[in-house]
Amino acid sequence: MSPFDEVRTQYKTYRDPTRLSYLYNRCAALQLNVSALLQRKGEKKGAQDFEALAQHYMVLSEANEREIDKKRGLKSKDTMKTVQRNVGTVSEVYSKRLKNNYAKRGEFIVGDAQLEAELAECNLPEVFKKKALAQ
Repeated sequence: MSPFDEVRTQYKTYRDPTRLSYLYNRCAALQLNVSALLQRKGEKKGAQDFEALAQHYMVLSEANEREIDKKRGLKSKDTMKTVQRNVGTVSEVYSKRLKNNYAKRGEFIVGDAQLEAELAECNLPEVFKKKALAQ
């Protein structure tokens, strides 16, 4: 997957509002993967916090998708189901990357500069949102 800055730069020219949904979905997927890792370690509180943050990103994505549909004159139907499906797809990609990182380094995230940077960004949703909208 392309780093967040690359995605933001790529879509800057096009002013494509779906880029926001994609970035929100990426954060949601990453947060869900971290939540699952913490759950397996028995760290329930941390897992719940990451899951709540993932839900926050999915709500942001849903609101963005509804706004896109509204501008296109479309009625939003099952928008959250679509968001969840998209997050699931991206989540699988992150899951594979985390497993590969673990196989190489013995750590799921540490040592993978892109994963570390993306998790740091996604942990600050308001800053992330402003940065995504600034492009």
